[in-house]
Amino acid sequence: MVTVKVSSKGQIVLPKSIREKLGINPGDEVEVLDFGDEIVIVPVKKNVDLMGILKFDKPLKDVMREVREEERELEARKWGE
Repeated sequence: MVTVKVSSKGQIVLPKSIREKLGINPGDEVEVLDFGDEIVIVPVKKNVDLMGILKFDKPLKDVMREVREEERELEARKWGE
């Protein structure tokens, strides 16, 4: 996990290692997903050849919410809550 600071203008800097890993370049777009108590930043890829490569039987937002809930449950068990 990487921690970044939010500027007075609400801006953040994506660390270089993450930009390189995900192929995010200047001018590229990212999508910001709001999950209530957390946000997820997803690169928007313009390469249509990759569109549809991931198949889910429900919206990505629902899949991510379930993953986060599972992570919370695992953490709670880990700490005996």
